[in-house]
Amino acid sequence: MKDWGEYLKKGLVKEQRPNFDQIEQQIVRAEKDLKTFGLVLGSDPEWACTIAYQAMMRMGRALMFSYGYLPADGQQHKTVVEITGKILGEKFNLLVQYFDRMRRSRNVFFYDSLDTNNRTQADKAFENAGTLLKVVKDTIRKCNSQFDFKF
Repeated sequence: MKDWGEYLKKGLVKEQRPNFDQIEQQIVRAEKDLKTFGLVLGSDPEWACTIAYQAMMRMGRALMFSYGYLPADGQQHKTVVEITGKILGEKFNLLVQYFDRMRRSRNVFFYDSLDTNNRTQADKAFENAGTLLKVVKDTIRKCNSQFDFKF
């Protein structure tokens, strides 16, 4: 993504120097979230979906951090999803659309306490979270090849 102007002007993001320890923390935690998903899936598919979504959110944040920005508004989740889409581009449009559907589903679950997902949907959430994890890690490596990531 080349133009952060509209996001900066609206106060949706702040500039920061890329902090690769911070980026790595997000990625490591996202990977741990996906392991936790497996522990929860059998007893609560809705919560498992929320965990998969959280892993995706961490990956979106790591991606933003790698470009030197962090979300800064009251709608951080929406901002992270939008910017993840802009950075990854058209090739990953369906994945980012799924990420946004998960964001909305998570909001219903958190704020209305309604179960909106089942085991099949949870499995799909896990699959998409794993795909986003790989895509984001690859993107960060390509854009910052001079850094030696542990992940």
